[in-house]
Amino acid sequence: MQLEKLIIHNFRNLRQVSLGDLREFNFIHGINGSGKTSILEAIHTLALTRSFRSRKIDGVISYGCEDLIVRGELSPSPTTNTPNTIIGVRRPKKGAVLVKVNGEKLLTAGQLAGIMPVQVINPASFELLEGSPSVRRQYLDWGVFHVKHSGFFEYWPRYRKALQQRNSLLRRGNIDASLLAPWDRELVAMGVLIHEARLKHFALLSSAFDLIYGRLLSALDVGQDQEDAPPLTIAMTAGWKDEELSLAESLQKNLASDLRSGFTKSGPHRADIDLRVGRNAAGDVLSRGQIKTVVCALKLAQSKVLLDQGISTVFLIDDLAAELDERRCEMVFKELVALNVQVFASSVRRTDLNDSWSLGKTLKRFHVEHGQVSEC
Repeated sequence: MQLEKLIIHNFRNLRQVSLGDLREFNFIHGINGSGKTSILEAIHTLALTRSFRSRKIDGVISYGCEDLIVRGELSPSPTTNTPNTIIGVRRPKKGAVLVKVNGEKLLTAGQLAGIMPVQVINPASFELLEGSPSVRRQYLDWGVFHVKHSGFFEYWPRYRKALQQRNSLLRRGNIDASLLAPWDRELVAMGVLIHEARLKHFALLSSAFDLIYGRLLSALDVGQDQEDAPPLTIAMTAGWKDEELSLAESLQKNLASDLRSGFTKSGPHRADIDLRVGRNAAGDVLSRGQIKTVVCALKLAQSKVLLDQGISTVFLIDDLAAELDERRCEMVFKELVALNVQVFASSVRRTDLNDSWSLGKTLKRFHVEHGQVSEC
């Protein structure tokens, strides 16, 4: 699907904005504080009911307003003979989120997920290497969730419930192990399914990453020092130290330790993606430019895996020129063209986003000033 039309009400400084005839590549420029990033946030809210910058809705709703509304019209693939999809999201300061698809109210916001997968590349994305394991788990699970028939949407809530109940019992201290038994069984059953789904996705992801990262490195000048192109290894850790043990065996082995600490130390909730240069964590030894190149490759690889399964992603790219030099930016956009995805990219200056980067894809430009948007 491709987003054709976007209507925004009361979203930060965007009081009333309508963007029509959206193209494959959409470049948005304006000075800091003008509202250009808010357009990207609004698209993210349309897809997931929340901004990528803040989970606190009060700061996102325009000052003096009680709610925000985002509506979008999505066209299907040209190869399908289906009507456009209309999505509407209303977020009030108080009360529940209201989501409608083609006029039908969704029972939960979770039902919206998957209609328009969005991938964000912004300054916060670079925490993927330097941030906590939870950031990398979220990245991994974004892909697993969208994989057809992975079952992740069903497995994960059941796993979390079992984990919460087990931890609640552990915090009581000296308890009979039989009280943990039913939650251990559920934790293991769901945990194994989650781990297997992640492993299948990660095998595809790591292969796509190796290819895309290699192509991005070709942006380097031939004469540059080889340290600018360090060899990387990427691996997934299960979430328990003794990975030769099953999850059930690991829980049993670490029961005494869990009782002392009051929480469960083994399981998919502690999984991670391990990127290394030799024996060192990649985030500890790579330069800022290298880290940013790796993160872009990870984001692109994630979408390549989904594309191979017939799922297209909308990319929201916020001021990439502030993070990467022009040559690397050009290479990232070359990969986006190859993925055949829709792109919304922002920049401070018009010249930061080069028309030639669209490589023949349809392109439209917007200028944002004081919350007002105009075509240019």
